[in-house]
Amino acid sequence: MKIVLDTNVLVAGTLNPRGTPADILNLILNEAVTVCYDDRIISEYRGVLKRDKFKLDPDAVDTLVIHIEDLGERVDAKPRAVAIHDPDDLMFYEVLESSGADFLVTGNTKHFEQVKDKRIVTPAVFMGKYFK
Repeated sequence: MKIVLDTNVLVAGTLNPRGTPADILNLILNEAVTVCYDDRIISEYRGVLKRDKFKLDPDAVDTLVIHIEDLGERVDAKPRAVAIHDPDDLMFYEVLESSGADFLVTGNTKHFEQVKDKRIVTPAVFMGKYFK
């Protein structure tokens, strides 16, 4: 199964090892799920996880992101002419469309309401579909 992982889910999974986002992160690291990404997403992962407010070890962040790159699938995403609530999130939708991934997993489904795509799901909904 292939997914696109919104940064907010990665951050939540990194900060709280017992939540649903952490379960998704474990699926990725155990190669049960493949993350589709492009260079913009990888750059955002690194930048956000290294913010001072999260107090994460920068070397650990680099290691995690390198694992995601190594285990995942790099995509050359094609631009999409769609309007979404937060234009900074458009890259996730573009990778979803270009990769043919099964789901975009995000904690902010409202940011994608305008595209009305049933593949855009919360972490809890994704886990329900994964274990179905």
